[in-house]
Amino acid sequence: MMNSAINKHLSADEQAARWLSKQHSAMSGEEQRQFTDWKSQGDNAARYHAMQSLWQRIGDLPQENVARLRDSLPMKTHQTARHLFWRPALVAAVLCMVLVWPLWQSLAPPVMTMAFHTGRGETQQLTLPDGTVLSLDAETQGHVAYYPQRREVTLVKGQVFFKVNHQNDNPFVVLSGPSRVTVLGTSFGVRYIPQSMSGDGVDIAVSSGVVRIGPRAWLADIRWRAMATLHLGADEPHLMVLRATQRATSDANGNLTRQLSLAPDAIADWRQSRINFNNTPLSLALAEFSRYGDVPYKLASADVAALRISGSFNAHRPDSFAHALPKVLPVKINILAEETQILKR
Repeated sequence: MMNSAINKHLSADEQAARWLSKQHSAMSGEEQRQFTDWKSQGDNAARYHAMQSLWQRIGDLPQENVARLRDSLPMKTHQTARHLFWRPALVAAVLCMVLVWPLWQSLAPPVMTMAFHTGRGETQQLTLPDGTVLSLDAETQGHVAYYPQRREVTLVKGQVFFKVNHQNDNPFVVLSGPSRVTVLGTSFGVRYIPQSMSGDGVDIAVSSGVVRIGPRAWLADIRWRAMATLHLGADEPHLMVLRATQRATSDANGNLTRQLSLAPDAIADWRQSRINFNNTPLSLALAEFSRYGDVPYKLASADVAALRISGSFNAHRPDSFAHALPKVLPVKINILAEETQILKR
């Protein structure tokens, strides 16, 4: 029987899975009344029907795949026998939802593909067949592939601001660097420029809606999703959900760090021809300007290159940036015949 002492320790999805299991055995009148009362609360009815739909698919799945994936999930040794009785059914349902079912979807060939590329100083806007809009920054490269059950963009390098047309049964995924961004209906920016001012990982900032970030590798992503759903293991920096004005960055291995929130107009600020530096080394600051045009400045020494700058600047005016440096840093500008040097003073 599902009593309150058990319910308060279970998530809504776990409760749905347990009630679904009990439906396959004889329930007492009191249990049936509890079930009816539970379904009337919040979105429990929708959760139950979703779990029921997933349950019906389990019988069609290869059992060796289910067993192999179930074995990959760690089990807590201190669980009671009663808890373990319910866990296999719950694991099977969750595996169907976040492990096996996406694999079947991935077998279908794409119905549409498209490559995109912008050069130095070039920006571009693409409208995809479903109405999703991609705003591309300079030196950005990637490709789009639409499948029957999902939409996928691979960002090889650069920056893109997405305005995604939400479709409940057709998720939108962005693959970039070590990370996978799954869109739950939103506008957001993604930056992936290795060895730049944003590091070697991916930077994601959400303007509106919600995104989920996880490992790019499909098996790693779905394994962490399953573990998070089942509350197996401690919090790990592999999964994160971002909402409006929130931002996160990853390192080269995909470990995530939540950053300070951004003002909406500061997200993908390159769309307004702005570059924002936050304690950025001068060498990386000049490299960022070089993505938009010629930068006729040379850093005279490693000491100068290591100096750090903060502020907002016009992406197409490196001259204004350079002439502002002596006001905030111990440097001077030395104009020579063939080049302009930034020296330490």
